[in-house]
This record gives sequence, structure tokens and C-alpha cells, in this order.
Amino acid sequence: MTVNYFYRNTVQPSWIDHNNHMHDAQYYAVFSDSVVAFFEAMDFSVSRRKDQNITIFSLEAHITFLKELVLDESFYVQPHIYDYDAKRVHLFLSMYNALDEPIATYEIIMMAVNYQTRKSTIFPEDILTTIQQQYETQAAFTPPKQLGHVIQIPRK
Repeated sequence: MTVNYFYRNTVQPSWIDHNNHMHDAQYYAVFSDSVVAFFEAMDFSVSRRKDQNITIFSLEAHITFLKELVLDESFYVQPHIYDYDAKRVHLFLSMYNALDEPIATYEIIMMAVNYQTRKSTIFPEDILTTIQQQYETQAAFTPPKQLGHVIQIPRK
């Protein structure tokens, strides 16, 4: 099962900051919503997680801002599974404007967690199978320079 999922939206007035572009916190919200919707598209919705006493936690995340978005500008987010194991998924999401120009990237590692024990656990077998199938059948992906990027001030 290949999930051809894209999150699409338009920059809303409440998302604009004092610099007249999309607020940096809103990028995180959009990327977070994209991840939730991507898992829902893979049949791992919030309600299903509750039914199975399992959820997913973010372990680490990194946003790179490449270009600004302004009011009423449309954009889309495309997720990619970079890596996974029985408990974790390493995702890389790219945000593009209507001209298909890269706007921002989001790298995140998510982990399956038992609701009651709050400890890591393995994904349900069918979800792990879906993650594996998505990984194996998704579009080709050339890792961009932002993947695994270390935050630092470049020195000459």
C-alpha cells in the first residue's frame, strides 16, 4: 500500500507574525499536523491508537527555513520515510510553495509508546507492515543537505 499523501493549505491571517510572513511556530504546527495526517493515511489514526493502547511520541525534530511564506500563499508538504525499525520512524518532510520551490524542511524521529506504561513499544504488526510497504514503494528520494544537518554557525 503506497500512500500518496500531501498536506495542502494556504497561509492564514492568524499565522502571520510581525515580519509579515508565516510565524516560525506555525511551521512546526503545520509539519506536526502533516505527520498526524500522514499516519492517519497509513491507517494509524489517533482513535485507532487509543483503541490499541499505543501512540507515537516525537523524539527529536529539526526545521530548516529556506524561504518565507506570506499571507494567502498556498503551499504543500510532502512526507518521506527515511528510515524505520520496529519502534521508530525517521521522517523527512519538505514544504513547497505553488511554484514547487522548497520553503522549509522538517526532520523528525517518532517512537511507538504504550499509553499506560509510557514506555517504548513495537508498532502493531499491520502498521509496521504498512510503514515497510510505504518505505519500499515511495517515490525516489535524494537526501537533501538538510537531512541530518547539524545546527552551527559556519566558520571559514
